Amino acid sequence: MNTLPGVGNDVVDLKDPENIGKSRDDRFLGRVFTAGERALIASVPSPDTLLWSLWAAKEAAYKAVSSADPAVCSIPHRYRVVLEAEDATRKIVRLAGKVITPRGELVLEVAVSADWVHALAAGAEEALKRLCRRVKRLEGGKGAVNPSAFVRGALLREIARRLDCPVGDLSIVKNPDGLGAPRVLFRGELLAAEVSLSHDGRFAAFAFDPATLIPADCTG
Repeated sequence: MNTLPGVGNDVVDLKDPENIGKSRDDRFLGRVFTAGERALIASVPSPDTLLWSLWAAKEAAYKAVSSADPAVCSIPHRYRVVLEAEDATRKIVRLAGKVITPRGELVLEVAVSADWVHALAAGAEEALKRLCRRVKRLEGGKGAVNPSAFVRGALLREIARRLDCPVGDLSIVKNPDGLGAPRVLFRGELLAAEVSLSHDGRFAAFAFDPATLIPADCTG
């Protein structure tokens, strides 16, 4: 059994009506965030943006650790987010940090735009830096397309481009029990790459490590 954390990503549409004003929902805050996180949310000028940045970080971290241990605890406040640095030199602000999970510490990156936040989590800084990550706007907007099919198609097109093969040579499969991360088949052969898929509102996102686009039986 794989014991190393995989790849986790999560995207949140900041302008989706269901996500606006959530920082005023005390019941939600108490269920999801630690006391320190709640205090931080209350102290900033844009509490909704920080709230969803922390939420996305927790979700990304859970996806990463559950790929190796599907039975790991999924309670959000058991995942403590620490944001340590900020790069605001571009239109997209990038926050660095870590998530302390029930299975140890993961490195974290959160990208924040005017419309969305996107979090990535991995077991090591080197793995995080290698990740191919994309945030895509759903064609036609929310409700116009199936978001799960949309993000799967976007992921497979990116992998096909990197492998220089037809998209039809690739497919995405789940474990028979439905647990753990999705996996990719290349001409019927399982690749070592673990992928992470996410969608919310008008956006979808994916992440994977290009260095792992090799047959699973070649990883030793």
